[in-house]
Amino acid sequence: MEITNYIYANYKHVTLDELSEKFFLSKPYLSKYIKEKSGMTFGDILKNVRMKKACTMLREGNATVESIAETVGYQNVEHFNRIFKKMYQVTPVQFRNQK
Repeated sequence: MEITNYIYANYKHVTLDELSEKFFLSKPYLSKYIKEKSGMTFGDILKNVRMKKACTMLREGNATVESIAETVGYQNVEHFNRIFKKMYQVTPVQFRNQK
């Protein structure tokens, strides 16, 4: 799906407003379309993409958690840590140490 590909390519700062303008669809229709086609909301897709990218960076590099959070699109590292722990049941630092 072209919309999903766009989200994957622009995960750092993509918004539903941006997608709506790019694909000439209303936000309500676009939200419904994404949910029907993927089984997930726009927010869930975006969160999953960002967390997968963060996992790769934690495994393969030695950037700080703060730097990784910012790189994948989170302005607040505490928010990033909460989401990461909710998804993976460990903190980013614990995840990195599991290598």
